[in-house]
Amino acid sequence: MPCARWCVLLIALAAPIPAPAQAGVGRDPVVRSEVRVDAIFARVTLLQAGVGAAFRTGYNVRLHVAAAGGVALKDGEQKSSARGDATLRLLLDPFGESRNGVSIGGGVSVLHDGFEKTRPVGVVVLALEGVPRAPIVWAVEAALGGGGRLAVVLRRRAGRYR
Repeated sequence: MPCARWCVLLIALAAPIPAPAQAGVGRDPVVRSEVRVDAIFARVTLLQAGVGAAFRTGYNVRLHVAAAGGVALKDGEQKSSARGDATLRLLLDPFGESRNGVSIGGGVSVLHDGFEKTRPVGVVVLALEGVPRAPIVWAVEAALGGGGRLAVVLRRRAGRYR
């Protein structure tokens, strides 16, 4: 499946290599796992569930990679769909000083919906993350890329950082 190869390639290229200055940032996890449910609204509607990871690449920058699969709907017809994302996000409150955190970012997504050719698209993301003190942190994301996107994400807590 061509999409699977693109997703693996994206994740391999996007994996961060920590700089020596980042080695002593703290005992907080550098990688946070996540589960997500996404809806993409365009000529073809995609409903997908997926997994991902958020890599802390600095105090206020995160690299997010995700892979998702689900169903594509168009004119009453259904086909399988898959997606791989790699985005960089800037956190406006990386230390969790306010109740909710906002992040903005962008990146690339590879979409396969069964109706159209597998294609890469640019993505712009705006996210709102919940209280970082709970064991599991929720986030809601709105994005543009291959259509309008809405997502609900559950992430593992990141210690003292978002």
